[in-house]
Amino acid sequence: MNNLIITPYEEGFEYEINQLIRKVYDEFVAPDYSDEGNQYFYEWIEPENIAARQKENRNILIATLRNKLAGMIEIRQNSRISLLFVDKSFHKQGIARKLFDLALKNSLLKDPDLKRYYVHASPYSIPVYKKLGFIEMGNMMIQNGIKYLPMEMIISQNQVDEKH
Repeated sequence: MNNLIITPYEEGFEYEINQLIRKVYDEFVAPDYSDEGNQYFYEWIEPENIAARQKENRNILIATLRNKLAGMIEIRQNSRISLLFVDKSFHKQGIARKLFDLALKNSLLKDPDLKRYYVHASPYSIPVYKKLGFIEMGNMMIQNGIKYLPMEMIISQNQVDEKH
């Protein structure tokens, strides 16, 4: 994974982030959702909405490889994955893991007593989150046309020690 660079969001990146998310979402996630769910999600990832959320104590990390946006993660409330997307051409290269590990490290620096991390996983993303250490917390749910499985990861002391 030579030349993978992970940096915090900077104003102006929201357009490129939107394009990445939209491309991956349309191929892998949208088929599982209703028109209502897709419309809701598209509004969520509008560039101006991405930028506005960054002013609300959310955090985006972006991964670039060979000068191309390869992936991104958005964390809210210091413990919830809001968005995690990796460009199809970079799948299976550990980019989601690297983004997640750095996001978790940043969250632990802000709150060393953090015990759990959460995500509402789309049907497509469930295997990815299981590989990251998340477990199911119930049944598949639908809200605003968005189908998701609530998942959580209990942060072990080993993870805390590794991240510091």
